[in-house]
Amino acid sequence: MTQPPLSSDITFTQPSPWVWHVSVGGRRVGTVNGDSVVGFIARDMNYLSIGRYFSVEAAMQAWVPVSDSE
Repeated sequence: MTQPPLSSDITFTQPSPWVWHVSVGGRRVGTVNGDSVVGFIARDMNYLSIGRYFSVEAAMQAWVPVSDSE
């Protein structure tokens, strides 16, 4: 199964090693942090986990909105 491409609205900035701030449309919505040993966690602005992943790329994909199928 292939991952959908990241939306152009989503941006990631890396303020320190192994931490990325996630912004959608210029508004910060969460973070991705971790390393290749323990894995990567995507968190919302309330620090609630939205998932644990094996790679930073997979954690970043967690922020891609799911399109409604009609």
